[in-house]
Amino acid sequence: MSLDYHCQLLIYLALVKWGLENRALVLLLFAIVFIASASQMRMLGRELMPMMDTGIISIRFEAQPDTDDDRMDNLAHQVEQAIRAEIPAEWILSTSTVIGAEAGVKSFGAQRRIEQGEITLNLIDRFQRDRTIYAIEDGIRTRLQQIPGLLAANVTEFASTPLSSIRASVDVMISGPDPAVLDRLVDEVMDKLAPIKGLTGFERSWQGRSERIELNVSPKLARLQGLSADEIAQQVAMAVGGIQGGRLRVPGQEPIPVWVRLRASQRANAEDLAALNIRASDGQTIPLASVATPRIVTAPTAETHQYLEPTIDVLAWRRNTPITRLHEQVAMALEDLVLPRGYKIHYEGEYKQLSESFGRLIASFSLGLILLYFMLSITFRSFLDPFAILASLPLALIGAVWGLLLAEKVGSMPAFMGMILLMGVVVNNGILLVDFAKVAIQKGQDINTALLGAVSKRTRPILMTALSSAVGMIPIAMEQAVGIERLSPLAVVAIGGLLAGTFLTLLAVPVIFHVLASKRYR
Repeated sequence: MSLDYHCQLLIYLALVKWGLENRALVLLLFAIVFIASASQMRMLGRELMPMMDTGIISIRFEAQPDTDDDRMDNLAHQVEQAIRAEIPAEWILSTSTVIGAEAGVKSFGAQRRIEQGEITLNLIDRFQRDRTIYAIEDGIRTRLQQIPGLLAANVTEFASTPLSSIRASVDVMISGPDPAVLDRLVDEVMDKLAPIKGLTGFERSWQGRSERIELNVSPKLARLQGLSADEIAQQVAMAVGGIQGGRLRVPGQEPIPVWVRLRASQRANAEDLAALNIRASDGQTIPLASVATPRIVTAPTAETHQYLEPTIDVLAWRRNTPITRLHEQVAMALEDLVLPRGYKIHYEGEYKQLSESFGRLIASFSLGLILLYFMLSITFRSFLDPFAILASLPLALIGAVWGLLLAEKVGSMPAFMGMILLMGVVVNNGILLVDFAKVAIQKGQDINTALLGAVSKRTRPILMTALSSAVGMIPIAMEQAVGIERLSPLAVVAIGGLLAGTFLTLLAVPVIFHVLASKRYR
């Protein structure tokens, strides 16, 4: 044992001896520090998973309802030019631009309409560029706001939400019977959410001013031609929407479906459709106006339901604000929103999943503590001794909370998993001290001598275990790998909890064990 370590151990033994003589004061100080640290958890905020610089950016943009494909193609080119003006060409590995979705294909993004597009950028990793993905996204957003004709444009990094089933960080859903009322309410919601600084952009699940063709079929005239309303609608749909006329085969590629429909000038308005020729039951062609009257009406661009009730969502993305703080701001902004009878507001998105996941984690953590207590009770054959060991867990929480504060991290699933990891390591330190002290007491030593001997003999292995575990977590805490940001809070919690919990355990466990043992032996 080196001279420096021997001197430090003597100082620590003197501190423990002082603590045993002033047990009430030590316990009071630990209680104050723990309460102060626990109160900081609310200041930290919570999120499901930390944000991550994946090097992949998704740009979602939307034009006015009923925008044709030529206009969307032009808008897509303008968005691509804005991206190239913001990002150096050597940073871009690949790009992919998609407008609308292929009819009849079931896949992610299959619900995308013709007035919606998405561009995916694959960039070099963050160690090879001098700008973070978040700074790049801010620059792209600024440029997209200058493009006329875009109704919405949102720029997010890949995996901006922890689960693919979560459409956006903030998802405010309004449900009610009338889509027209929902359309009005969602405008009010977006106006109220606009001042919130933690949100980077908004998007509606559907727009309410899309033009649709309504066919008023005359049953009497349709029967004279041997047609039903359904048959007439099918013929009009094939002429306007198109039918698959074959496949274009390109060597080395999958066949490309070819769709056939009327020209845009032949289906642009109700008058053109009224002149559309359809086939009667006897094979003769007749004008559509002879059996039906087409007219243009406005309707939502899509229909969404939950529990058989129409819904509309306001989707919003966040930058670096914890989702719990963001939810508080959203809920406060919508406090005075007046909803008609029969209409409800639901908070979906990441906050809903966060509440469910943390509820299950807390239940698992509580069950683990109960099982650990009974295991220790059986091992030490005492119902009191395990409390001295379990008292080390709040001490580890002190270091974990301040570690997150110093590292500017927030509470998240990985951070909570780090606390569960601490439960195993810090408890082992308490077991070493209590077990050594009990053996010494059984040999006839008094409680004070036994506890000081336990600290003297077990400090070195306890420090070696804690410091080696903490040092091994440093590369993860410093995020020295692509994508490791998601595990960084776990490492920060482990390092802070191990360092603070270990040193505090060497003082708190002897004091608490002394209090419990003194009562038992008296």
